[in-house]
Amino acid sequence: MIGAGDLQGHWRRAWLRAPGVEDRLTSVHWMQAGSLYADVRIPADRPDIRGAAALSDLAPRTLRRLLEAEGFAGHITVENDICTWERRINWHGATEVIDAGHMAIDDNGALTETGVHAEYAELWHRLDDDPSEGIELTGPSGRTGFLVTVGHRFVLGLGDPDAPATAEIIAALDQGRRPDGLADVFSRLHVLGRWKGASGMADQATNPLMQGRPVLTRTADGFILHDMDFNGTERTEALAPRPAHVVAA
Repeated sequence: MIGAGDLQGHWRRAWLRAPGVEDRLTSVHWMQAGSLYADVRIPADRPDIRGAAALSDLAPRTLRRLLEAEGFAGHITVENDICTWERRINWHGATEVIDAGHMAIDDNGALTETGVHAEYAELWHRLDDDPSEGIELTGPSGRTGFLVTVGHRFVLGLGDPDAPATAEIIAALDQGRRPDGLADVFSRLHVLGRWKGASGMADQATNPLMQGRPVLTRTADGFILHDMDFNGTERTEALAPRPAHVVAA
């Protein structure tokens, strides 16, 4: 029987199979510490926007491609080998779909996830099972954050639990229009990074202009977020751990 303790650590997806789909290229990282998790998914064929000063400078078709990324974070429950991911924050906003999968670990430690409410299968490999820490964060902007660190790597998810779904924004971009709400979508951020001392460097991010840059600084009281908004303005925000929302495994 699989429990939450079997899912701790840093996992990378090897493949996804669903009707008419097989994906081995998307970079998918999931980190688990106690019941707290964070997940980020970046397509391999995402447009190269190096040289752009801001996301707001990009054409609708390019922004649409950037919205093929995904990220979510929150807490899990595991019962009868079924893991359910509560998406406390979701880069694409509210969803009515229950994210649940039947979990099975083979003799080599590979994890197979099979959809309960959707037809799919995913194969995961654990990259690291070093001691992990999960922290729920809050800041003055009102955004909710989840930071999971495993070894020297981390996944950060930062967003609005009440964010609306992005379906209408995606439909407008598909029509070549620049809808209202784009700045709100890109105010949400999901990052795969690594610690270099007290500095957390972004390796992959839902905002590609953040990649290769410091995104977090550890402080005595929490963290400083180094962010960039939709219009390219750099900003900082103090993020503090929520009481009783720090877990280690």
